[in-house]
Amino acid sequence: MTAPAYLFPQPRLYVASGGASPAATRFETLTADEAAARMAEEAGAAERLSAAVAPAFRDDGKADGLADPADSPATAARIVCDPSMHPQGYELSWDAAGLRLAAATAQGLHYALLTAAQMIEGQREAGQWARCIVRDEPDFPVRGVMLDIGRGKIPKMDTLYGLVDLLSALKFNHLQLYMEGFAFDYRKYADQFPDTTPVTAAEFQALDAYAAARFIDLVPNQNCLGHMGPWLAKPAFRELAEHPDGMPAPPPIPFKIPPLTLNPADPGSVALAKDLFDELLPNFRSEYANINLDEPFGLGTGASKVRADEIGVGRLYFDYALRMIEIVRSHGKKTLMWGDVLAHHPELASELPADVTVLHWNYDAPVPYEPHCRRLQESGVPYYVCPGTSTWSAITGRTDNMLANIADAARNGKAYGAEGLIVCDWGDSGHWQPLAASYPAYAYAAGAAWQSDANLEAMAPLERHVSRRMLREKSGGGARLLLEMGRYYLLERSSAENMTYTSYLLGRGLLTQVELERQLAVNVEIQRLMGGSGTPFELDYRYPEMEAWLAEREKELQALALEGADADITRAELANALSLIGQGAGLHRYVFGQNLPDAESSRDWLVRLKSELEETIREFERLWRARNRESSLADSCGALRKLLSQYECRLRDAGGTPK
Repeated sequence: MTAPAYLFPQPRLYVASGGASPAATRFETLTADEAAARMAEEAGAAERLSAAVAPAFRDDGKADGLADPADSPATAARIVCDPSMHPQGYELSWDAAGLRLAAATAQGLHYALLTAAQMIEGQREAGQWARCIVRDEPDFPVRGVMLDIGRGKIPKMDTLYGLVDLLSALKFNHLQLYMEGFAFDYRKYADQFPDTTPVTAAEFQALDAYAAARFIDLVPNQNCLGHMGPWLAKPAFRELAEHPDGMPAPPPIPFKIPPLTLNPADPGSVALAKDLFDELLPNFRSEYANINLDEPFGLGTGASKVRADEIGVGRLYFDYALRMIEIVRSHGKKTLMWGDVLAHHPELASELPADVTVLHWNYDAPVPYEPHCRRLQESGVPYYVCPGTSTWSAITGRTDNMLANIADAARNGKAYGAEGLIVCDWGDSGHWQPLAASYPAYAYAAGAAWQSDANLEAMAPLERHVSRRMLREKSGGGARLLLEMGRYYLLERSSAENMTYTSYLLGRGLLTQVELERQLAVNVEIQRLMGGSGTPFELDYRYPEMEAWLAEREKELQALALEGADADITRAELANALSLIGQGAGLHRYVFGQNLPDAESSRDWLVRLKSELEETIREFERLWRARNRESSLADSCGALRKLLSQYECRLRDAGGTPK
């Protein structure tokens, strides 16, 4: 039977047993035995059930037309420990005798309590609760989010605590904060990064405890081969690079790729990685650590070429990986690592140690998960599927790509034995997307990972959860707005891969049409070098359509009934994201001269763009500081400030005085 829309993720089984009972005003928590009592205490059952009914009453503890809850008879909430159940499963029943919650572990009880709280909230206005039975357990044992804090936003602690709460409510049990630069306060190397505002050891320890209390495994994450650009840009580490002077790119790419990859044959690379892991890993209770090892561009073509010629690039990579795995193992942890290099060297899969789990990533919906999932299962390698939020390099996301990508990962991961589903939220191109832009992706991934059959097509429960519980928006339109804000890219009619044309345009600055088209052609080759399809760039962008779309979204945003302490910030963040899209649309109109018939109209339009961009940047910086640390803000705004400067220069050249 279809579960009510107020339950999300939708459970495996929901049965209406008939009839209803008056809504409980308070609970008496009863435990069947000592095991149940321990489980109830660990999950905080009594406190959470009390909190779940509390919002029905005014600040004085009373509700209109109802007696004081302290004077009302308590409803029994029976907690049962059943070791035969799935370790993350539960059974919830509501009948004439009250509420019964059965689970094998405190974690399973935690999920039962989340469902009970949703049931209470969803039926609050009715004043009575439908009698029902819920039997539930997850498809994937590991379900989580990986948020990039290494290439842009490093959240403040309140932001991270709030994120943990949001993820816990979605029945996620895994969180990684991706790092490649100095996002963690490595004391040994702090003098190399004096202007950063990283997460400290004490802060990670506090976040780890906070997450564990909500049954989320906070997994340490640090890249250690590719994506090491911030380190290799420092003179102290320059000679550890595979290409210290940059890597020549194949034609027609007209520039060198800066040093990004460590030389795995240099003992100094191993020593640096060991220093990082030795300082980072002790701050986490997790039994896992993610060493990444993805996208080592230029591996075996520079300083390590002699060694690569002797043993092969695949073996060069694998030998270094084994060293990193041993470092992780020395801390009593198991290794997570990305699978992109192993996909090109499948002969090495059989040599992976048993304590390594491969993270199979793919973020573009047209690219299927099935082939590599099948190969990983056949090789016996433990693995997770890792789709993406599609919000990076996109400002507000690419909704339909996100939905298809996550659904494909869930279906094939489930079919071919994946042990986990991790949705990745990257920070490419300045991490311009507000956190709320990723809420639909978090929720869709949570539903897909918990119970794919019940959730992949069930958008109404997702929209309700995102609107009411994540955005704290009571009209119900918040989720639909977020989903639609992630569809502006469809109006671009662009073949851009892993980004939107609008985001790319803002990042490149003020160019002529000829210069822009030349750079877009080069970008196709860059994407090909990074594993993209190399599809020639196409564009059919019509400014009036985008203008109308923006006006409609702005109207919908103003109509949202946002509540909560951060309501004003959330609304402003979404408005600022629309302003960025509008700036990109206006820039496209200027570059291509759409409905700008003469020099005067072009100059007037540029004056308007400049004024709007000044306000957009001011607001972007204010909102960044509201939720995030100062680190990388200047870098994130760099492209926007460059564009503003270009506007000013162009206006001076055209005889218009910038104001």
